Amino acid sequence: MSSEAISPSSLDGIKRLAKSIKVERGIQHVRALDDAARAAGFQNFRHASNVLGAATKPKRSRPGHRVFLTAYWKDREGNGSGRETLTLWLSVPWADLIAPAQLQNHRALVDFHGEGPDHLARKHLQRSQSEARRAVCAAARVLQFMDATKLRPSKSHSRAFPKGRSSNAVPGRDHYSIWYDRETKSYLFVDEPYEKAAEGKSQERAAWAKQHGFAIVRPEWSGMYAPDVGSRLYLISDETRGVPLQPIAAALDGLPAPIVETAWDGESAPTVPIFVSPGAIAKAQAERDKAKAPRERAGARNSVDYVQTFVGPRRRPNGRMQIETHAEVGRLLKSVLVATWHRKGVYNRVDAIRNELDEWTQREYTHGELPNEQFELYYHESGSTFSRSLTEPERHRHAESLAQAKKLLVEHYPDCRPLRTLLKKMDMATQSLLTWTV
Repeated sequence: MSSEAISPSSLDGIKRLAKSIKVERGIQHVRALDDAARAAGFQNFRHASNVLGAATKPKRSRPGHRVFLTAYWKDREGNGSGRETLTLWLSVPWADLIAPAQLQNHRALVDFHGEGPDHLARKHLQRSQSEARRAVCAAARVLQFMDATKLRPSKSHSRAFPKGRSSNAVPGRDHYSIWYDRETKSYLFVDEPYEKAAEGKSQERAAWAKQHGFAIVRPEWSGMYAPDVGSRLYLISDETRGVPLQPIAAALDGLPAPIVETAWDGESAPTVPIFVSPGAIAKAQAERDKAKAPRERAGARNSVDYVQTFVGPRRRPNGRMQIETHAEVGRLLKSVLVATWHRKGVYNRVDAIRNELDEWTQREYTHGELPNEQFELYYHESGSTFSRSLTEPERHRHAESLAQAKKLLVEHYPDCRPLRTLLKKMDMATQSLLTWTV
């Protein structure tokens, strides 16, 4: 029975018919799939996959991350121009599949750049509408591959060759690319020669794989390079150190047919206005809203306002340290002040710290809660030596006093900007103290 009399009603039936058509007519597998789909009443195999696949599989929600792929073109001879934009649905945002810098690692993505969280656009004008569409479709196929495999393109070519040498590469390779698995830290060689060329070297390629301990698998999914004109995708990897091929092949075979120009279902529009994606618009609006929103005052978290006499509004930690601890911190600070009158990098900073802590004490407690000798907590040090230098053991002893005071403050106050500012000043005083020489 001639294949022309067959009208399949299922996706599997279309695939079986395509195999018969391929043998009868001597055409590429991709073209046979499209012819078989048309015999079943569809526009092409991709159309059949979308319709019949949705009808036969359990209902699933559509992948929730959309990416727009755009290329602009200008026909220099006919003066025509325009924009071609294709919408592709992915399981994750495009930036989760590939870092912007890695777009340079694949021929189909090298001229694309991120225009938004949901938009990739070509940097340079294409010479015709057809060329723009082909460029967009090629990028879409690579994104399909990445979304299914979660591999990233790489320029580390030697990592995918036997013994790291390109002279050992698989015979008949063409239009190849290198891919990296971030989880296993291993590499995959993807070869995409034209089908007849690969078939002519099939025995040589099999012998090569056996010699070097590599595996070669050809998925049903026909590939990224030029599946509409006869290229075929082969997965090639080291059997022990490379990316396992069967899971990759299975993931690719779950994809719809590769997106090609002849099945174009994108948007064709004038060059102007420039296309701005919904994600880019939302991002710009969020940035504008953020700029307009009143900014939280620095140090607001875990801190409260107070007004210092002759100074004005200030902030302090939203908490209070026990009076006994204030007294201990004051004792430690005063012991340093007594010895560092002539080292202003230490004395002035420690003096400022005690002034601040004295203010905090007065805000933390009522007048009735404070001891009669309130002023003694941080002031009235005695016994100043007025030394113009300190021995190394003395410097380290006073540095230890500052470290102990810092430890007490950290333990008894919540983390906030006023406290961090005070501690930074204490660190600077310690540094000045330890570098004090005659």
